[in-house]
Amino acid sequence: MNKLVTTLILFLASFAICYSVGNSHPINSFINYIPLDTNMVFESPRPLIESHKLETSSYKYWGFNVILSNNGFGAGTFYDRFIAEDLSLFVNLYISGARNTDEFDIYDPITGRLYVPGKINRLFMFPLTFGVNKFIFTKTLNSNFFPYLSFGIGPTFIISTPYNKEFFTSFGYAHFYVRFGGFVGAGINIPTVNNSYVGVSIRYYWIPFGGNGLESIRDLPIKDFGGFFLGLNIGINI
Repeated sequence: MNKLVTTLILFLASFAICYSVGNSHPINSFINYIPLDTNMVFESPRPLIESHKLETSSYKYWGFNVILSNNGFGAGTFYDRFIAEDLSLFVNLYISGARNTDEFDIYDPITGRLYVPGKINRLFMFPLTFGVNKFIFTKTLNSNFFPYLSFGIGPTFIISTPYNKEFFTSFGYAHFYVRFGGFVGAGINIPTVNNSYVGVSIRYYWIPFGGNGLESIRDLPIKDFGGFFLGLNIGINI
């Protein structure tokens, strides 16, 4: 009984205080009137918005590329290692065909085969580049994607095989060339599980052949094997 009486008295006293304050001050003033206890600060045990942040100072990646260029589709592989929070060094090898941009297959009703009129050589290129990625806006964005600029140089290996020979047989008549070039580019990496990533990139290559160039189509030599390369890149943390 004593506890009940005490509780009732405290409730009435609290109500009286709130009523008197509420009648003498607007509600905003009442809210501002309540003193704040700053001795205790409650924080969420994890961020409200989860953000992937690459702890890149010692990360190494191996991965592969799917590329699209004026020469059609190709593939590649790369090794990428961070040497600073926003800087990485890499080595990248692309594998692609090479051709004039106006090469189209035509059906031959006599042989029942597809052929390219005027074509005399099948060409294949293997750009091997050593370069650097510079990540930008890392402090500003602080989000789940990481844009970068890139630059690379290195040799490109070019193989020419005669078009009038069967595909595999023609490699017995192949000619091999090495030319040096480079590229500039940009891209975006999106982190995934286990600190791996998926990214897209665009590069512009300069790969001058020199001299009179190299013919894929008769009398239309290719003098620069470069151009734009679009890439889908998958990097696996190792």
